Amino acid sequence: MTRIAFLGLGRMGALMATRLAAAGHDLTVWNRTADKTAPLVEAGATAAGTPAQAVAGAELVISMLFGPEAVREVYTNAAEALKPGTIVVEMSTIGPQAVAELKETLPDGVRLIDAPVKGSLPAASSGELGIYAGAADADLAEAADVLAVLGKVKHVGPTGAGASVKLLVNLVLGSSFVMVAEALALADELGVETDAALTALEGTAVGSLIPRVRAKLENPGSTQFSLGLAEKDLRLVLDAGGVANGVAAGAQEKLAAAVADGLAENDISAVLNHVRGK
Repeated sequence: MTRIAFLGLGRMGALMATRLAAAGHDLTVWNRTADKTAPLVEAGATAAGTPAQAVAGAELVISMLFGPEAVREVYTNAAEALKPGTIVVEMSTIGPQAVAELKETLPDGVRLIDAPVKGSLPAASSGELGIYAGAADADLAEAADVLAVLGKVKHVGPTGAGASVKLLVNLVLGSSFVMVAEALALADELGVETDAALTALEGTAVGSLIPRVRAKLENPGSTQFSLGLAEKDLRLVLDAGGVANGVAAGAQEKLAAAVADGLAENDISAVLNHVRGK
């Protein structure tokens, strides 16, 4: 049993923390909106009032927060309470520059693994996330049993490498949804039925995305990966040196327009009909 502090109980974080509680770890949780800790407390976790209170005495700290600004604020509060030897596992998508800044924020003797995840809410619930870990070998080995509760770990290099690889993945994911949206918008313009257009796209590079597109067009259902997070991730791509005026930049503009129209909390698939003007 590991003494774990979990910082951030958004949709993804709450599911991950629930798995850790179910696995029998000594879990302390913190969230900016305190009432979101209640289900975890019922599952056996302890709620903390501040990030510093949450991490005090922890052997392992996991954070799953919205973006670089949130990570910076939370660890500025928590840093003084971290004890030497603690491993911080930062699992948010924040980009390599923010990981480097976090490493400078942490006290001497506190170790850092950057481990952003691939996968949506069902994968978080079932413990089948893909985890891109940037870490020293010994640190990752020490955290391996805990991370295995959450998903499958791929060690991609030293600290910061996980954040870099995750940006590559999300560049393709976010841009692909917008490409399909634009293809469907063109199909509408040309009088091609949506089903025929999707069947044609099954034979292209975005073919693996089409079953999810079909399902979401038929029944939007619940959010698996929010449009607002996808837009944030593409901004991180551009900030990290993504091609100016390239595909990712165009996709970010389309997602930003959807965010401006109030779709940030919707699934990323909401961009399909937004681009089509539906």
